[in-house]
Amino acid sequence: MKFLDIDLYTADPEGTRRFYTKQLGLDILDESTDQLTLQIGWTRLTFRAVPFPVAPYHFAINVPASTLEVCMHCYPFDYLDTQATGKVIAEFPAWGARACYFYDNNGNLLEFIGRNSLPLDNPNLTIGDLFQGISELGMGTENVPLATRQLRNQFGVPQFNRSIPMSDFNAVGDDNGLFIFSQVGRNWLFTNTPAALNYCRVTFETEPNGALQTLCSYDINQTPVGYAYNYPC
Repeated sequence: MKFLDIDLYTADPEGTRRFYTKQLGLDILDESTDQLTLQIGWTRLTFRAVPFPVAPYHFAINVPASTLEVCMHCYPFDYLDTQATGKVIAEFPAWGARACYFYDNNGNLLEFIGRNSLPLDNPNLTIGDLFQGISELGMGTENVPLATRQLRNQFGVPQFNRSIPMSDFNAVGDDNGLFIFSQVGRNWLFTNTPAALNYCRVTFETEPNGALQTLCSYDINQTPVGYAYNYPC
């Protein structure tokens, strides 16, 4: 599964532009007074300006597994401690992955993740080629098992075969693209940042060159949440 387009909100459009273009060095595909669209590998990421506070999002960017330290050197953020004090790279052997975490200007929790199962390594890669796409999108929900069933039944997205479903957390999809469901109020891993209900809109394909599908955050929640403020959903 691949996330091809992701729409999020920001209450700080100018700071968001500076962070993603200057600090992450992303290319701008389109911009106006109320939106900014960036390219991250196979994913188009759009931030839409809104005049109210926005709960933090969580998403991960795939990088070639052997380049995680290179990414951290090239992008000197304040990486979070993970599995021990002073340890900023987390090891996930069950998922065949390693990752590091940092915050953007909005307080969104970002992650660089390298997955051993993906053939992304290439000796000819440049710094600009390191970001392969957004591969994980966190979604707060009031009911994780229900959200999992809705995603499977409505969109045909399978359970991630490396993740064991829990009542308050689950991963759905595959190594290229995962919806990460978290119970509202449950802290994202290695942080004191709780998962929250917020707006997002995602266009994705479940298989290469497959039919495109679009999901809004309130499609998988029990109550209408994340309404589209002045934007279509």
